Amino acid sequence: MKCTCSQELIESFLDDELDANRRADLEVHLDACGDCAILHEHLHKLRDDIRKLAPRYTAPARLQQLVLTDLRASNRRESRMRGQTWRVLAMAATVLLTVSLAWDIKLVRSRQPDRDVVAREIVSSHIRSLIGTHLMDVPSSDQHTVKPWFNGKLDFSPDVKDFATQGFPLIGGRAEYLNNRSVAALVYQRRGHIINLLTWPSSSPLTSRTALDENGYNLIHWTRTGMNYWAISDLNKSELEQFVGLYDE
Repeated sequence: MKCTCSQELIESFLDDELDANRRADLEVHLDACGDCAILHEHLHKLRDDIRKLAPRYTAPARLQQLVLTDLRASNRRESRMRGQTWRVLAMAATVLLTVSLAWDIKLVRSRQPDRDVVAREIVSSHIRSLIGTHLMDVPSSDQHTVKPWFNGKLDFSPDVKDFATQGFPLIGGRAEYLNNRSVAALVYQRRGHIINLLTWPSSSPLTSRTALDENGYNLIHWTRTGMNYWAISDLNKSELEQFVGLYDE
């Protein structure tokens, strides 16, 4: 009998949005249905991963000082003009809001995405591709099928290679959006492990390969011939480096 349990129902279960009766029924179902139990486990891990990856920002020292200065000034004005307290506070709040907005706008405009931020985006993209339905837009082991698929979808043409004889077969590709632009994701497989290779144009000069470990996944980043490359997988580091070595020859 086909299971009628939906991903939306399991997500509501994880978010504590079900009433007691439906929650109890679903708990019984998860104990009996292996597929739904696996989906529940994946969604639970994704929620935890997203919470870990969500960026947190500390107010810059300059902004903190501006707030303290305005608060002190407000207190002094209040002691001198107690009859007009509400006006002073309103003016201070307006000043603080204006300064805060101006600082935030300046910070957003001047801030460039650094490697760690991009790495977190790529880990999120990799996790989504594994537990969702968007691992591949073009499922194919033929590089001459995958490469033309990107025509008209991206403003560049990715270099598609196949390493089936070396144990890293190409299995497809998809379009992704990260780092504020559209990128190509080439999908490879190593036994039961998925390798996502994400690439897009770069204005940076040639850089050597840099290995990172982010949230339990291995990543390798490098730039060459005007292109950015990020390889990510739960493969061990040595095998991922072997794959990158084949692609970067």
